[in-house]
Amino acid sequence: MNHFIIADSEACIGCHVCEVACALSHHQERWPEKRSDFRPRIHLIVQNEALIPSTCRQCNDAPCVKSCPTDALVFTDDSIQIREERCIGCKNCLLACPFGAIEPSAEATTVIKCDLCRHSASGQPACVASCPTQALQVMDDSALTRLRLGRQRASAKPKKTLPPRRPAVLTKPARIGAQKVAADLRKTNFKEIYPVLAPEQARYEAARCLYCAQKAWCGWTCPLHNGIPDFVRLAGEARLIDAARLSHQTSSLPEICGRVCPQDRLCEGACTLNGEGGAVTIGNIERYITDAALAQGWRPDLSEVKPRSEKVAVIGAGPAGLGCADILVRQGVSVEVFDRYPEIGGLLTFGIPSFKLEKQLMINRRDIFSEMGIRFHLNCEVGRDIAFSELLKEYDAVFLGVGTYGLMRAGLEHEEAPGVLQALPYLIANTRRVMGIGDDPEAPYISLTGKRVVVLGGGDTAMDCLRTAVRQQASEVICAYRRDEKSMPGSKKEVTNAREEGVEFMFNVLPQYIELDVEGVLSGIGLVRTAPGQPGSDGRRRPEPLAGSEFVLKADALIMAFGFQPHAMPWLSGHGVDFDRWGLIKTGGAGRTPTQTANPKVFAAGDAVHGADLVVTAMAEGRRAAREMIMMFNNSIQEQGA
Repeated sequence: MNHFIIADSEACIGCHVCEVACALSHHQERWPEKRSDFRPRIHLIVQNEALIPSTCRQCNDAPCVKSCPTDALVFTDDSIQIREERCIGCKNCLLACPFGAIEPSAEATTVIKCDLCRHSASGQPACVASCPTQALQVMDDSALTRLRLGRQRASAKPKKTLPPRRPAVLTKPARIGAQKVAADLRKTNFKEIYPVLAPEQARYEAARCLYCAQKAWCGWTCPLHNGIPDFVRLAGEARLIDAARLSHQTSSLPEICGRVCPQDRLCEGACTLNGEGGAVTIGNIERYITDAALAQGWRPDLSEVKPRSEKVAVIGAGPAGLGCADILVRQGVSVEVFDRYPEIGGLLTFGIPSFKLEKQLMINRRDIFSEMGIRFHLNCEVGRDIAFSELLKEYDAVFLGVGTYGLMRAGLEHEEAPGVLQALPYLIANTRRVMGIGDDPEAPYISLTGKRVVVLGGGDTAMDCLRTAVRQQASEVICAYRRDEKSMPGSKKEVTNAREEGVEFMFNVLPQYIELDVEGVLSGIGLVRTAPGQPGSDGRRRPEPLAGSEFVLKADALIMAFGFQPHAMPWLSGHGVDFDRWGLIKTGGAGRTPTQTANPKVFAAGDAVHGADLVVTAMAEGRRAAREMIMMFNNSIQEQGA
């Protein structure tokens, strides 16, 4: 008979481990660099709270085999196998399969389907071997015999109702998580609002983890692919030094990501317990591990690293640049980082308020990186204090982690009027004041004490502005957003925090004009109410104005928080670095690695390449660029020795 995989839906807990195991099994047990390369041949189907993994049934009289014009699909070893060299990508098999179990490959020139892991040495399906509840099994002659005999015996006995396995596995204590400082107190200062977990709290949260698998769904949804189940387990066992070592294998700034990552949209959003007792508080545990390990005196150990001859200049000390420098120095490469700000971190330090990220953490991290061998040139702007051509001449490679600092505007008249502020200069100036760093003449400090403040936007930057204005003791703080609350792009946690601190939210309102008084100073913002319209190219329904709903919202200060776009970098002109029509740096292409520009010595990653995104994605791409540089250096050595 044919062999195929069956699933016990009563035992499935929805952990997605089968999908992760399958994708990794067909990718040399490594996390794919590109999300599009994550192609499991088994899929968890969720419908009306029912969970069932679905995959190829390896039909004896398979219609896919009959439909294939090139004999690429054959019945062998009691299963349907694909001979990829014969597949022409005609998609006949996709149409013929009654289970939807065949899919196009990433290149769309072949198809993929379950092959029962016949390619592996063990020949055991990875999904079956990895399922934490044994909900999956291979159905063959012996399994069918066991099933038949079991049912025969059961039919001869009085029926007993067995407790389902799924609820037993998922029964865990409720999530508690980090406790916040009370809103009335926290809004009076710029201190972090989440105290570090106490050891007993960390053990409680860690004990809730199901440990679905070593490489679990939470690890896949993390752009850095952190070893989350393992470091959570180590934290629960109070093995904090081991946990810190593991955490630093995949992340350059774990204590930072534990604070500022939107875990609800990433790892915690993917947790199997999400929707049950609540997701494991992965972010809080991540920051607890590194905070505690560093407090105990632990530091990354580079004593066995062998120095290399290559030198790399990193432009930008933000998450992309720091991620790149971290990987390079661990490989023995000499690294020097250039940044125009007086402290490392980029927008981590100067764009994110202190109540979300204590700035001493970045100062401490600079000390750690310096001890590792990274040399920092701060208050040093490329193109002003040092020429880019000089860096190209003196270094074997240059990395661009310059971020996006261009300001997004609403296109309204009077955006330059007194009282109208841009989010980023406002936040940077306030952070410099909190840190005790002198004011920047290009972005002077602005106090909103006693003023009626309106912030336009619905992302995390808008929340940062709102909550900063509250701490500056503005008399009233209002967020005006053009869509409804569910459509807000920022972290739901930040919206909740802002509301607790007294921010008023106005949804479904679109700015029309800026109102000025007789002296030409801001006095209000003209708004119109909106309703959801047709979906745009991003799938989101566009807000459409409602006729006759116009009104003016009085304001003493208006903050434009629409996000960031690429800024001009004239110092790159003439050096073989290309840009797309949006001003983003172009990388990859024929003969180049994904982070390599048209100039083979210059690599780039982060927001300057992909547009404004998360801290963790910029760091992941910076680390990737470092690995590609190492590969280039090694290839060069091999060519010289040939």
